[in-house]
Amino acid sequence: MTTTLEPFWRPLARWGLRKSAIDRAAEPPLSPWAPIDLDDDATVTSVLQLSLDIAVVLLSSGEGAADTALQAESVAASFGLPHATVEITFTSLTMAVGRRPGRPPISVIKVVEYRTIDLTRMIRVTRLIDAIIRRKITLDQASAQVEQITNAPHPYKFNTAIAGWSFLAAGVVLQLGGAPLAAALSFVSVFATMWINRLMSKAGLPAFFQQFIGGFIAGVTALAAYRVFENTAVDVRPSQVVAAGIIVLLAGLTLVGAIEDAITGYPVTSAGRVVETTMLTGGIVGGIATAIAFFARFGIEAPPINPTFYGGNPFIVVLLAAGVGAAGFSLASYATPKAIVLAGVVGMVSITVYTLCTTNDLGAIVGSGAAATTAGLIGGIFARWVGLPHMIVTVAGVAPLLPGLSLYRGLSGLLSDNSSAALGQLSQAGGIAVALAAGVVFGEWLTRVMRRTQAADL
Repeated sequence: MTTTLEPFWRPLARWGLRKSAIDRAAEPPLSPWAPIDLDDDATVTSVLQLSLDIAVVLLSSGEGAADTALQAESVAASFGLPHATVEITFTSLTMAVGRRPGRPPISVIKVVEYRTIDLTRMIRVTRLIDAIIRRKITLDQASAQVEQITNAPHPYKFNTAIAGWSFLAAGVVLQLGGAPLAAALSFVSVFATMWINRLMSKAGLPAFFQQFIGGFIAGVTALAAYRVFENTAVDVRPSQVVAAGIIVLLAGLTLVGAIEDAITGYPVTSAGRVVETTMLTGGIVGGIATAIAFFARFGIEAPPINPTFYGGNPFIVVLLAAGVGAAGFSLASYATPKAIVLAGVVGMVSITVYTLCTTNDLGAIVGSGAAATTAGLIGGIFARWVGLPHMIVTVAGVAPLLPGLSLYRGLSGLLSDNSSAALGQLSQAGGIAVALAAGVVFGEWLTRVMRRTQAADL
């Protein structure tokens, strides 16, 4: 690239926007603290152990497999193991380094245990990665900090996080054109769902049944409200309440992350996540179907679904709802106040792009892809501006765009033996999920290219 085009090719680098940990990890490594004797089993194992401990925090927080592996390898390189490699297979991580002929390689294996996503923990660990890559911390200090980060309590109480999920649900209902009462019902429904699921999780109930409970509560709330307000001037559409519940339940399943792993070259990890997401989505379907069958026993049928109807709230309401929903997702994931505000802004930008595309007849899939690309680009810039991991802002910004309504319409069609319409809606839901994942990846790639320095080409 010529010097003449340099300002256009790397504008963020020339403007002095700070690098993120992933930017530094992607660039050629600096010289390590000191060369490591590969025959020193204890030191080599300590470096691999530290790198995998960091990778576990990243992966369990929703980071993609490709970026998790890249940052773990950069940590190992910083401490003198530039040829260490990471293999990620769903929830299993293996890191190994070869040695001289006649000596076996050293490897360390970790398994990611499911736990509540804590984005504040992720922020702290990415700042630690940045300090490691810039040679500001020793191996012993880094190991102590990782242990402290891992064992730290959540930054605020569980009820506050549950409120975040409820705000996401209420925002989605308003986005879909729902009335304020429907948004309030969805808020209460999701709050109850998360509380009950927390109790069930402590009792050791598998996640499939927790999703079933969530689907059942969403279905019961929607159908009961429809029955109560059926002959009044209050407009409560069950599809909106149920769709919001589906989005909340799917938001924690890394639906977009599963597709992102396939795009970035980790098909095995992606396949595992897709199977998991499919099975847990089946739990949601079972819960909704049970709720519908329960009400049908008493002669209460769900209203027919108009596949072309999305609602007619003013755009300013939709805009604010998207911002509240994105901020709610970030709050539910224990993000910092700064990240919550930025997520809300990116959510509003995303819905603006999506609305422009759909109102110009480009369709929901194209609109979702364009919105996610914009979120990846703008979110990446904002995140680097304030020193946050890009994923925290970007993924929260597209959470309100998850295809909950298309999924509900498709599932409802299957339950009512309308298979042709159901397959169309389910295909659209899959297309939207792929578009969101591809857009997030592409938008973040654009940000990295614009932030890249000349040294990265060497």
